[in-house]
Amino acid sequence: MSTRCRVSIGFPSGSGAHVYALLGSLALLAGFLLSAIAFAAGTLLATGPAVRRTTMGGVVSVRNAGPALAAIGIVFDDQPAILGALAAILVSGLAAALPIATFLSSRRKASTSAETEALTQDRR
Repeated sequence: MSTRCRVSIGFPSGSGAHVYALLGSLALLAGFLLSAIAFAAGTLLATGPAVRRTTMGGVVSVRNAGPALAAIGIVFDDQPAILGALAAILVSGLAAALPIATFLSSRRKASTSAETEALTQDRR
């Protein structure tokens, strides 16, 4: 694979091979499963209506990527292999959260503009 293709995919230059090497390991599967577990835990621990609980579940499963990338960049001296591996694990976690959120949103009934306005007025 050419360097230009790797950059267009979003991997730091030179780290594509390291990310592809993760496909045979269990690291991406672990990221996927931990994201699904975090989604469930966030949903169960949140309070309020179902919409708020499922939204919190989605937020919990993909939060705090920035500090993790910054810490790894500092500790490992910006090694592209490690940054690419973390990016791949985060993407696999996002791949777990998106289908769950899509399924949960398909079960919701669409609110009308009058209902949304009433809810907004109640919060003021």
